[in-house]
Amino acid sequence: MRTLFLSVLAVVSMVTISYAQDVTSATAQSKTELISSKKTGDYSFILGNKLSADEVAKNAQYYVHYFTVDYSEKTNEAKITMIENDEKTRHVAVRFLTACGIQNVIIDGRTISTEEFYINFMK
Repeated sequence: MRTLFLSVLAVVSMVTISYAQDVTSATAQSKTELISSKKTGDYSFILGNKLSADEVAKNAQYYVHYFTVDYSEKTNEAKITMIENDEKTRHVAVRFLTACGIQNVIIDGRTISTEEFYINFMK
């Protein structure tokens, strides 16, 4: 019985770890830089190597009335510049991240959901 329990626990742990690796995360600036970005409307995210420049450009084309995206495939960095720096536009920027498959944002080594990121840093 104990062996069966440990086996099930091991399988569940392995599935959880492999699922966590499939979740796409973006690395944001530090908390201090995010506070400054909220004032200036200029954000920078490292999107990871799963996205191509074409995918980022395809997703960004839907948001041209809100912000511009300058993406470097070499560094995987997306620089977002708000056209009008307000709460609505920042919310749309989070939708852009979600459209790129981003489910979590890493800030200063801490991983949070995109929803929590919006509430704490963009709203």
